[in-house]
Amino acid sequence: MTGSNDARTFAGRRALVTGGSRGIAAELSRALACRGALVGVNFSAAADGHFGKESAAETLVSHIRAAGGEAVSIEQDLLLEGGGRSLAEKARLAIGPIDTLVLSASIQCHVPFLRQSADQIADQIQINLVSNIELLQAVLPDMVRRGYGRILTIGSIQEVSPTAEMPIYSMTKAAMKNLAENLAAQGGRQGIIVNNIAPGLIETDRNAFRRRNPDAWKELQENANPVGRAGVPADLVAMAMHLLSPENTFTTGATIYATGGSHIPNAGQSGAGGFVLPASGSEEERAATG
Repeated sequence: MTGSNDARTFAGRRALVTGGSRGIAAELSRALACRGALVGVNFSAAADGHFGKESAAETLVSHIRAAGGEAVSIEQDLLLEGGGRSLAEKARLAIGPIDTLVLSASIQCHVPFLRQSADQIADQIQINLVSNIELLQAVLPDMVRRGYGRILTIGSIQEVSPTAEMPIYSMTKAAMKNLAENLAAQGGRQGIIVNNIAPGLIETDRNAFRRRNPDAWKELQENANPVGRAGVPADLVAMAMHLLSPENTFTTGATIYATGGSHIPNAGQSGAGGFVLPASGSEEERAATG
């Protein structure tokens, strides 16, 4: 990852981050800007308001500018029909042709499969899949013509370890992983690099409801993964910056699991106790110490 922390790694790049005002996406928006990119921070006023963060995009852009970066907020509700196409048009007008794209916006419905309504299913498919397809179809032609593009999808451990709590969300994330691999195979010789990061439990406002009971949250973290804690958005930054960097010309079609190890089969059963050291004074210990 040499150079990925260089303040000018993304100089001259135009990046669009969907759902970029909060959570993981906000951290990536900030990181891209502080490394020299002009960043379009997409946000939905309705979604931010739902979480009590009505000023999230404005605040983030102000902080980026105060730190010497360049960013603009671009309001577009991706739940609306044609939302992806509309966002692509707004972004082109605001910052120019996009060469760096982070697809992060998504919604979850924590409802068992047989109880999910048609509207809940349609909303998840619209934001998590359809709007992303529209955006990709809109920005890829410019990338192909320029011979350069970097695309990162923010997936989920649900791609490979779906839970009954979020069946449709899990399905859409698995579909996006498949699409990222498909596009990576097509674009590799045209300078277009496409990758996917699949987070596990990350502490964001999306799961704030789980932290209302501190004891339950503590127990959830301890049992969530071999590391024994929830991740934070900053845990994804270095990896994401490398995958999106102009310096990354070979890693494509990859899914990186940022899960604290929870994606490892039976990790909770086989590794929770940690390494077992040799018994004091044992033959193994004497051999190790010479």
